[in-house]
Amino acid sequence: MLPIFILFFLLAVAFSAVTTIPFSVSFLVVSAVIFKKSWVFFAALAIGLLLDLVNIRPLGYTSLAFTIFVFLIRLYERKFETQTFAFVFIATFLGSLIYLLLFSYNQAFMQSFVNAVIGILLFKFLWLKLGLRSEII
Repeated sequence: MLPIFILFFLLAVAFSAVTTIPFSVSFLVVSAVIFKKSWVFFAALAIGLLLDLVNIRPLGYTSLAFTIFVFLIRLYERKFETQTFAFVFIATFLGSLIYLLLFSYNQAFMQSFVNAVIGILLFKFLWLKLGLRSEII
């Protein structure tokens, strides 16, 4: 499992640095929903710092946004059923939209939609790979 996580971590940073679609948001949403562990906060911090370095922004802006986003997902874990396609889609879409608007990207709505679809595919892949309960999906 660790090699898959490291691979997705590196791919999320690389694709987010090369394109304007924030793949790291979908990675963080899926990680927070599936694993429900505190190390996701550290992953959000690391991804944010790496993206700030690559995009030549002041250090900490992206990591602060990602950490707050993961905190909100973990906060509403008990209130909503988080391990569903609908939650992953909506959380990824809203997180991407806020991220893109916060950092002034163009066509934020379309990029957020594409990222939400990618988040659903990543969620389905990891769900099947880990062999979790299939009745929720």
